Amino acid sequence: MTVLAENPVVAEGAASVARALSHPVRLQILELLRNEGAYVMHVTTALDRPQANVSQHLAVLREAGLVTDEREGMTVIYRVRDPRVFDLVDCMKSLAAPRDEVIGGATREPDHASGPGRRCRCPRCQGDESVASSQ
Repeated sequence: MTVLAENPVVAEGAASVARALSHPVRLQILELLRNEGAYVMHVTTALDRPQANVSQHLAVLREAGLVTDEREGMTVIYRVRDPRVFDLVDCMKSLAAPRDEVIGGATREPDHASGPGRRCRCPRCQGDESVASSQ
């Protein structure tokens, strides 16, 4: 294992990952990408955030090497590059939880219903890729 004091390049890379994980919206985005990845439009709907804001957060995650993006026609799907990032996310969740409510690494499926009153138009939620390509 590399000793960070002896390798400033590795230390800077680790700090970059830590900075990328330091925003609550980026942690929420990673949760949405946990299983199969997610379309940008699904993330914007699920988090009820503007597309430009979600794209900025995804860019930070991409620059830190935590996510990859794939263009599928007119849509983009994001996936986590290395699933070990979820070990970090789960550890942070358990450290943040009150001692009597420790999460213990539990995961949940992405909510493709996207909350009350919101309808996601991503291909997975619609079951038809032509819906997304018409956007």
